[in-house]
Amino acid sequence: MKQFLVILGLTALVWLGVSMSDVREYPLHVRVEMTGYDTVRYAVVHADTALSLQTEMSGFNVAAMQILGLKRTVSVEMNDDGLRRAVALSDINDNLRQQLAAIGVRRINAGRDSLRLVLAERQHRTFRVSLDSVHFSFSEQYGMYGEPKITPAVITLYGADSILATIDAVHVERMDIDNISATATYRLKLDPVWERIGDVRASAKEVEVYLPVEPYVEREYNAPIVVDGADSSVRLRLYPDEARVRVWVAQRDLERIPEFKVAISYDDVLAGANHLTPRLVQFPSWVRPRSVEPREVQCVIIK
Repeated sequence: MKQFLVILGLTALVWLGVSMSDVREYPLHVRVEMTGYDTVRYAVVHADTALSLQTEMSGFNVAAMQILGLKRTVSVEMNDDGLRRAVALSDINDNLRQQLAAIGVRRINAGRDSLRLVLAERQHRTFRVSLDSVHFSFSEQYGMYGEPKITPAVITLYGADSILATIDAVHVERMDIDNISATATYRLKLDPVWERIGDVRASAKEVEVYLPVEPYVEREYNAPIVVDGADSSVRLRLYPDEARVRVWVAQRDLERIPEFKVAISYDDVLAGANHLTPRLVQFPSWVRPRSVEPREVQCVIIK
């Protein structure tokens, strides 16, 4: 009797193995992930995200799929133009089968003709990127040479007009960049305030800031002091009549000759001020003013 039961059990296992190895038709429900469209610029109004298929696979594959919880998701490219897009299942049949081959699917048959996607274009506004929240500090005798370049310089935000109207500016995240002594490009993250106020998307999440840097040296130049707005019929005498202008000059510009204009106001002279403060009112863009001496001058009207 015991021997009979063993033989019966082995026979049942063989039968089960043969039965499970047979390839048959099984229904399969898969999730559809649609790609190939701009998720920042467009919002999804409708998408076919589920698909019922008739598939051919073995019983072992079906059992493994159920027991192991194998992923049943396919990706479909929806890269046509327009707000209404569709893809024929007959055109992507082989692609779907290849994606499902990992779970043992050998052949598929869809019960519908196409997958459809309906999009709506989001409203948008553009903003120039502000660096106000970043503090740049340079090593001694180094400074910025020219203007920083931001790429991209403009960020587009997409979303509802009512939400976009509440956003005044786009800033980078607050941070300090210290001891700068060479030209470099910095990758800075944007401060995503829009993510905290609603469904708003940005054309970029970070920017690159190119910072041109040069070593500087201090130089001193003499410049005549003039009286702005002076009456040509009036003779004026200044004491002293010349100023010393101290500036920083980039080493590459040491051979250039700068021109300065140091002036006092004629209105202040007419107001009877005895001690007037000379101001540096014009200077080349490639120098960095440090100081003007003397701090005070006297002006005498010669009648």
